[in-house]
Parts: sequence; C-alpha cells; structure tokens
Amino acid sequence: MHKTNRKKRYFLDYIRQLRATERIGFAIALSLLVGLVTIDAYFQWQGVFRDKKSYISLIGQTQIGQFEAWHDSQMAEARELPASSVFINIVAKAIEQPSNQNLASIEEYLRPILRSYNYAESAVLTPDFHVLVSLTQLVESNGEEVRQEISQKKPRAPFFTTLHLTHPYGKPGFHIIVPLFEDGQKTPFAYVVQTFFASDYIYPMLAQWSGSEKTGETLLLERTGEMVQILNPPRLGDISAFLLQIPVSGKKTVEARAGLGQTGIMIGRDYRNKKVLAVANQVPGLGWTLLSKMDYAEAMSLWTPTLVITIMFILIALVTVSAHSYILFSNRALSTARSRLELLRRTERSEALLSAILEYVDAPVVIFDKSSAIQFSNRAFKEHFNDILPGGLLSLQSSPDKNDADAQPHKLELSDVKGKVLQLYVMPIHILLESQESLSGYVMRDVTELESALEQVQRLNQDLVQKVEVQTKRVLEAKEELRTMASAISHNLATPLRTIESFSELLATKAFDQLDAETSDYVMRIRRASANMAILTDDLMTFLSLDSTVLADEEFDFSIAAQEITSDIIRRNPRRRYQITIMPGLKMHGDRALLQTAFRNVMENAFQYCSDNTIASIDIGKYGKSGVFVKDNGIGMTPDEIDSILQPSSRAESENYIPGLSIRLTISKKIIELHEGSLEIESEQGKGTIVRFKF
Repeated sequence: MHKTNRKKRYFLDYIRQLRATERIGFAIALSLLVGLVTIDAYFQWQGVFRDKKSYISLIGQTQIGQFEAWHDSQMAEARELPASSVFINIVAKAIEQPSNQNLASIEEYLRPILRSYNYAESAVLTPDFHVLVSLTQLVESNGEEVRQEISQKKPRAPFFTTLHLTHPYGKPGFHIIVPLFEDGQKTPFAYVVQTFFASDYIYPMLAQWSGSEKTGETLLLERTGEMVQILNPPRLGDISAFLLQIPVSGKKTVEARAGLGQTGIMIGRDYRNKKVLAVANQVPGLGWTLLSKMDYAEAMSLWTPTLVITIMFILIALVTVSAHSYILFSNRALSTARSRLELLRRTERSEALLSAILEYVDAPVVIFDKSSAIQFSNRAFKEHFNDILPGGLLSLQSSPDKNDADAQPHKLELSDVKGKVLQLYVMPIHILLESQESLSGYVMRDVTELESALEQVQRLNQDLVQKVEVQTKRVLEAKEELRTMASAISHNLATPLRTIESFSELLATKAFDQLDAETSDYVMRIRRASANMAILTDDLMTFLSLDSTVLADEEFDFSIAAQEITSDIIRRNPRRRYQITIMPGLKMHGDRALLQTAFRNVMENAFQYCSDNTIASIDIGKYGKSGVFVKDNGIGMTPDEIDSILQPSSRAESENYIPGLSIRLTISKKIIELHEGSLEIESEQGKGTIVRFKF
C-alpha cells in the first residue's frame, strides 16, 4: 500500500514538472482515449440491458401462455359435465333417491375422469353442501373451504378456487367447482368438485426455466390483505410453499410491487434482498400474479468482457503516460539519488538520537533474539542486572508474531545484582524486521517505592474507614437519642398545657366580670400562649415522626384539597373578603395524608400573612410539569426571613413573626423532600409570597 502511494506521488511530481504545452497534450490525449472507451462501454451496456429486458419479457409471456393453455384445457373438461344430460339425470336421481345403486352410478361415471385427469378427488355436493359422493374422501376434509368459495361466488359456471393447503395431507391444492342445473332452473341443484394437487400440475410448470440462467426463477403470487403470499416453493431457496409472505407496505421488493398490481418489466430487490430483473403478468381467470425473475448480476454478465476491455484500455493509457514521463525525466535520476542519500543520513541521525534517549532513560530496557542473546540493553538495565537476562523475564516470552496492541504488562519481583528485591511492571515488546530475524524485548518500570507507598495509603484508608464507621454510629445513636428525648418532652408538655388552657378558660369564663381590663388582657394572653404552645407541641411531634414514616402510593388531588382548606378557613373567618383562584386537575401520586398536611400548612401561612384591611387574594396553579404553586398578596418577607423561616431552631423573630408558622413550613419542606421534591419560596415585602412544590 505504501509503495503504491509512493509511486503515485512520484508520477504526480513528474506531471507537475512538465511544460505547460506538454501537460495540455497529455491531458487531451488521455481524455480522448478514456472518453471514447467509456462511450463505447455505455452503448454496449445499453444494448445488453435492452436485450435482457426483451428476453425476460419473452420468458414471462411463455409461462403465461403455458398457464392459459392448461387453464383452458381444464375449463373445457369442466364444461362437459353440465352439458351431459346423462350425468345430469344420474345426479338428479341420486339426490332424489340416495340409494347405494344410484350413488354407485355417479361413482362409475366420475372414476374414469378421476384417473384420466389425475385428479386428487372427484365429489358431488348437494345444494346445501353435503357430500353426496366422494371418491377419495378428500373433499370431506376440505369442505369448509369449498363451502366458503361457493357461498361467496354463487357460481353459474365452472370456476377455480384459491390455492390452499389441503387437509389432511397439508399439500397445496385447489378445486374446480362445476355447478349443475336442471332444465329451467336458475339455481344449481348440485355441485361437482374436482380437486388438484399443485405438485401434479402447477409446480412442475413453475419449476421449469426456459433459459440457461442459474438464478432464473418463477414465483406464483397472491395478495391477501397487506401481505403477498408466495404460493409455490422458490427455486433459489429451501422454502416450502405458503411459508413465505412479503408485506406490501413500502413497495420495497418486486414481489410487493407485483402484489400491488404492477405488471411488466421491473428492477428491484427480491425476497433474498438480491437485485433482480423481473417481469410480472396477471394469470387470466385465477386472480394470481406470475413473477419471472433472474439476478441482475447474471443478466448483465455479458457486459463483463466489455468492462474488462475498458479497464485494460485505461491501464494501457496510464502505462503509456508513465513510460513517456519516465523517458522525459530520466535525466533527473541523479537528483533523486541525492535525495535518497539525504534521507539515509536523516535516518542514521534519528537512530542515534533514539539510542541516546534509551541509554539514559531511568526505565530498564532490554532487546534479545530468539536464542535469548541480548542485542541491546540500556544503562539502567546493566546497573540492576549486569547485562544478564533474569530467569523471571524468560518465563514471560511469547510468540514474536503476536500483536503489541494485545500485550499486557506483568508485575514481577526480581532481585538485582546487589540482592535488592525490585517490584517491576514489565511490558513485553516484539520487533518484526523485514527479511530479518524478529526480536523481542521488555520495557520495565521500577515501582518498588510506589508499591510501598500504596500499601501505607491502604492501611491509612482502612484506619480512616473504621474511624468514620465508629463516628457515624455515634452520630446515628445521638440522633436517635435526641429524637426520643424530644418526643418524650413534647409528650410530657401536652398534659401541663392542657391544664393551663383549661384553667385559664375557667378563669376567663367564671371570673370575667370580676376582673378589670388589664387582668382580663393577661388572662387572654395566657390562653393564646398556651394554645400556640399546644400547636407547636403537635407540630414538633409531627416533625419527629416523619423520619420513621413509610410513604403510601396514592393519588392526591391538590385542587380538591385547596377547595376544602379554603372553605374551612373562610368558615373560621367569615368577615374577611377573599379572591381565590384554583386550577383544576392538579394531581400527583404520593402519601395523601402527608401531602394534605404540607399543603394545608402553606395555605394557612398564605391566609395568615394577608392583611385584614385588603382582599385576601390566593392563586393555586401548576408549576412546571408536575409542580404546584401557592401565591398570595400578603405582607411578604425579606431574604433573611426566607432563609431562616425553614430553620425553626435559628429563626430570627421579626415584627411579623407568628408562632407556629416556621415549624409548619419546615414540616412542609421535609414532607416534599420525602417525596423527592423541593420547596421554594419567592417573596418581596409588600408584594406577596409564592411558595412552590417542585417534584
């Protein structure tokens, strides 16, 4: 390959150095020669192609003619039965009196016809399709197909049925249905059924190819719905009849195009995905299509000699130009020799540089022949092994013909001349020399110190992993202990809070008239504080239970929940004015109870922060593909309040602080995160707040 490219490059260099007139002369002569040869080859190809189209068309017409002749002869015989008054009387008498003698008379009449035409079956059916006489009982197994054909066509003249697999033999066959009429009747009083096997008549005709082509083949096609059924076994494939179907969609094959009704000459791919030259003809009276085809390569094989002659002429032209250019530039041989000498000097310089690099590189390098005699070794190898090939390296030798791309490094422990154990990564190499003995070698990397450092790192990593595991266990235990203690505290606070709330309510109810205004205000403050603390305690219990909650997989409708929550809030605050917009169909799957809690907390927050002096405007809609947003026109929040509102332990109380809202939003955030989502807050003081559930 490299030599061919080099010759091509030298030839192009010669052409570039020609004079302008010489280059024009060469180009004109070569173009004329190639053009004349190409035109001649084209017309030769057109002639061969035209002849082959006429040839394949003649083959198709011949095979259609054979089918027509066979079809006409069979139909002529079928028309003789209704014309025979003797046979009509025998059948009519047997139908009227189905005695053994009358049935035997029909059999005696039909049996010579059965033997003469080599029918597979001859039978007589009554008008209701019952078998009156059957010579071989074959029609009884195929009665359903026969009844369907007669029912669909309601014949008044003989006709062929479709080709199908007959029972019980599973052989392809078809029938001639002959209706019998008595004088003056418009409906048949009986039917004669003559059965054929395709292997006795049709398949032998299709198997014959009138030409000498090895790839010549004739296919009998029938379209059934969106498929084209091949009715005969293909000559070029080991496929039985009725086992090959081809879809008509896309018109990708000549079989599909013929099944769609296209006739005449066509070029395309066949069922084998081979390019073929084909002709399609409709079989008269049978609804079948006859496709005769041959491989395009064999059909156009006569053009091959012309192509060979064309290529030879072009090669001769190129050789002529090359020879002439060689004669013109033979005086440049001296300059070419000088160029080669310069190239040789550069090669020697490159070899010297490579030897110097290998000599002073830190990695030991050794090259040896098949007898293990060292041909080259660098300074690093000599320092460690004293120019002697260690036995451990000899055990790694493999075939020098092996591809270096497949070579794998090996890890070895070798002792050098000083007795030091070295950890080495050894890469085998093979040097293939043209017309010379191949060489082998090794490039080694000393990783002794690196291996020692890696072992130390691994030990440190193991110690670190153990310490992390211990510390993680302590953190988890402390977290569980803290959760248990917080749960106990929340539970123990519930009883005192209920006591404070109950007694403060009794005090406000029974002694309200005896208290002055300031004392009544103190009592109401105690009641509000105890109520807020009870709410905080319940929220804390809810927050602590989230980590151990197992999520359910249920459908939750945010739209319905929003309607329920707003109705409850409006019922508790009937004097306020509201403007509420709820988008329908906001659904997702998750834990229904937890999502209800998270959504209620956000809705309560939106209503709570709306001013009593304005209309409370709440908008609930869809965010992204599966998210939900709640927008209000409340007092809004600062960025610091947004950052701290979801951290109940560090929330800085502002002038707008309402007890319980921080822990509730924290609960909502944790519930959404348990559903693999996130809670986002966007707010601006005086312009309202938007809370988004993003899933």
